[in-house]
Amino acid sequence: MTNAHQRGLKLEQLLERLFQQAHFRVDRDAGIAAPRQTDLVARYGDVWYLIEAKWQNAPADVEVFDAVLRRLQRAASSQVVGVIVSMSGFTGTVIEEAVKCRGQELVLLLGEEELAEVLAAPASVAGLLHRKREHLVTHGRVHLAAGAKPRRRRRRPSTDLAASDLRLLGTDLAPLPFVAGDGGFTDLVFVQELPDVDWVPAGGSGVCLDLPIGAFDENGLADLLYALASLGWTTSRPQWAIQQATRNWHGVGAREFLDTLRAWKERYDSLDEDDVHHTEKVTYVDTFPDGGFYTLAADVSSHPSRVVQHCNVSFQLTSIPLDTQPLRHVFEQFDAVGTGYFRPMTAKAVTRDWLQEPLPLEVVGYLVSHDPFPFDEPDPADDEGADLPKPPDEWVIGILAKNPFRDTDAATAPNGWPGQLQSSGIIVCSLRSHHPLHDLPNGYHLYAWEQARTTDARVLRPEADW
Repeated sequence: MTNAHQRGLKLEQLLERLFQQAHFRVDRDAGIAAPRQTDLVARYGDVWYLIEAKWQNAPADVEVFDAVLRRLQRAASSQVVGVIVSMSGFTGTVIEEAVKCRGQELVLLLGEEELAEVLAAPASVAGLLHRKREHLVTHGRVHLAAGAKPRRRRRRPSTDLAASDLRLLGTDLAPLPFVAGDGGFTDLVFVQELPDVDWVPAGGSGVCLDLPIGAFDENGLADLLYALASLGWTTSRPQWAIQQATRNWHGVGAREFLDTLRAWKERYDSLDEDDVHHTEKVTYVDTFPDGGFYTLAADVSSHPSRVVQHCNVSFQLTSIPLDTQPLRHVFEQFDAVGTGYFRPMTAKAVTRDWLQEPLPLEVVGYLVSHDPFPFDEPDPADDEGADLPKPPDEWVIGILAKNPFRDTDAATAPNGWPGQLQSSGIIVCSLRSHHPLHDLPNGYHLYAWEQARTTDARVLRPEADW
């Protein structure tokens, strides 16, 4: 359209429809900044967005910015944020002013490429505006054209993630970064603890919430771990599995997971070229401090680009939380605001099976926990405590063993034993009875197992004893 005024009106109508489809409450010609006119006001949660639409022949200049700034000052609320949508871009002065004024008023800038992106996916509008606010407030930068195309994320160090408080030891008691064994592609991951989200006083079943992630590459997976950690959802005992066509790697810890994921070249050194599939599968599981757990499942390219082709986080919760803001933070950060739905579980969350007779296991490693309450040396002058033995500081709480049902058919394996384990050489068991590391028993036996199914993963907890 050659008529700039008519073109601007059409743009306002388009934006109104866009924000409505993104589930914002939208008002045109609102009196929030009266007596000055405002194109659109859109509300999402507790935040109001005062929106100015411009489609001029030249980039939006400081006059447009000042006009929006005066409207924000008239609104007199910290919950009102300005948004300038300009199809012709912005001058450098506008970008500088947006940074300078962020301490008093927030003005977000949205360009043509970003508008085209959110028109194709209206549900991503809230996430885009959230990221713009984060960049402006936290980093003092104007966030422009972020959604135009996937960008490689910066490499974040693993050292800022929590290290595991468990140690993996071989049979010679030497520390191991992970345990490797024969295996193929499965969606299975082992755990030491498996919360049953149905085990609550109230009736009914737990709920599931899936978060599809646009991670792009393994650095994007690191960003996801950092986001989960920032909300207190990364413990010191997550467990994970990384799988290639003929080899699996099992380990514990968020930091250890990221280090092992990034060391893919070293892991492939032990494989024949024909055994390296173009994609490896990763599965990660961790628990919530207040009950429930989540799994992270992703397919990562074996090429140096390390492109993530699929990534999903599945939250298993006891119920729909009254406060969904922590979940919303993650959804907004990863452009998944419009894709999240709580779904009630129709089947039992955790199932349990057991063997009629305990089965001997061949141990290949140990999971060791350090006693968080170390023994205080007794006072030599205290005769009562002088003869007491010193309690152990390290306890074996789990074992890594050869899979006793490897390469067996369905008729031979016991009922309930996951078929995905048919090709796996290793199982990671939880011990019913812990024992000191310095006092290893003569043998271990498999007694039972429990498992849970999420959207993209199967979580298994084999139980052994000595």
